[in-house]
This record gives sequence, structure tokens and C-alpha cells, in this order.
Amino acid sequence: MKVYGLNVVERVLDDVLVATGALLGAFAIVAGILDAAFGARGTAGGLLLAATAIAGVLLALGGAGIRQNAGASFVGFELLAISALGWILCAILTGAVGAWVAGAALAATFAALVALRRRALRARFKPRFLTLRNFDTMVAVADTMIEADGREVVHPIEAAVTVDHLLARIRTPMRDELKLVLIITEWALPLLVLRPFPFSVLGSNDRRRAVEKVINAKGPFRDVARSLKILACVGYYGDQRGIAQVGFVHYPLRPRSHVDQTPLVHEDPFMTADRR
Repeated sequence: MKVYGLNVVERVLDDVLVATGALLGAFAIVAGILDAAFGARGTAGGLLLAATAIAGVLLALGGAGIRQNAGASFVGFELLAISALGWILCAILTGAVGAWVAGAALAATFAALVALRRRALRARFKPRFLTLRNFDTMVAVADTMIEADGREVVHPIEAAVTVDHLLARIRTPMRDELKLVLIITEWALPLLVLRPFPFSVLGSNDRRRAVEKVINAKGPFRDVARSLKILACVGYYGDQRGIAQVGFVHYPLRPRSHVDQTPLVHEDPFMTADRR
């Protein structure tokens, strides 16, 4: 599996998202024409059809760039879940067989896409301690907090791997607190800049704005800012390349550490005198 390029499962997910988007759009058109069979009538039915079609468009857009268009696929997943619940509610209220079939099919599609996405992330990252969502957040944190004007020697994914492996090795209550910090970062920080999306799917500019808000804030958010700085520093400078970039050299590698420690051997002065 590749770390930076798309792995096999991500390629499959890419194609499945695009195909699902096309099918949802076609289904919305068919359900609109056969409204009697699907029970999608009136304003509520129109909204349900529109939500289904928009979910398809967003999923297809997300499949066109699974990493670049993460925001589109996130909203598409949410709308797909809402559409599935909407069709089930429509089936309960109208008794339409088509609505039952649509609700069950959309619910099964949502579950399958979520499972496939989780497998793709796990195949790519293989986190040892952090959850998949935590790991995504940590990658975004490293990308946001580390700024070296394009001279970064440690990729954000590698920084996140370093943090994950370190937390997997140590045994301290701080591990759970850091997990909580990543959860707050993922879901609460974007609200500070009025972005109703997870931190990990925001663009770099919006992520930096959110972090700046936290740094300048008071109260508990100040602790979140400190924790994010610690995590980013551990991920970057926990790598030998990050340490070397700032000029630090471990003592065993320094020239002065290579001192000839072979014990000096001197002749016994008494033995020398006897010989004379």
C-alpha cells in the first residue's frame, strides 16, 4: 500500500463514489417521474428528491478527487444518510413500496461506503493508537502548525505517524487527554471560523484561521493551542530529519565525542631501573 499515492482500496472507493453519484442522480429522476410508486409527492417529496440528487452530485465530486474534495464527499455522505432516513419516513407515511426499497437501498449503500472508506484509511495509515478520525485530524494539525516556507523535510503524514507510534508506546493518562484534544480540534475549532465541516476536510487557509483563533483565545481553548503545538513539534522534531534541519546533532555524532579512549601504557619505572 502507498502512503502518499492512492492505495488499491482508495482507487476502488474513488470509482464507487462516482458510480454511486451517477446512480443517485438517475434514481432521483426516475422517482420524480414515477412519484406514485415512490410516494414522493408535494413539497416534502420534492425536497427528498432534491436531497438525493444533490447527495449524488457531491459524492461524484468527492470521487473525482478523493483527497482534494474531501469536503464535498463529507457533505455527500451526510446527505446520503439523511436521504435514506427520509425515504424510510416517506415509506412509513405513504406505504409506498418504492419508498421502502429506496430507503433500504440507500441505507445499505451508506453503510457500504462508510465501511469501504474506513478500510481505505486503515490500509493507508495503519494507526496503532489513534482512531482513523484522530489520525486524519493529526495529519491536518501537522500540515497547519508546521510552516517552513516549503522547506519542510518531514511530511505531515510522517509527523502524524511519529505521534501515533509514540502514543502507542507510552503509558500515561495524557494519552486520552490528547485524544480529546484532537476530537475538539476536529469538530469544535471549525465553528470558530463559522465552517460547519470537520477540521480535517477544511482548506489550509481556514485551518490556519481556526488555529490562530485558538492561540489568541482565553480559557480552555488556550490549553488546546498548547497541546496542538506539542503534538506538531513531537511529530516533526521526533524525526531525525526534523532535528537535523535546526542544526541539532546528537552527542555521539559530534566530532568532539570521538576521543581516543585507549588507556595509556607506561613502562614500570622500577623495572627500568633494575635493567640499568
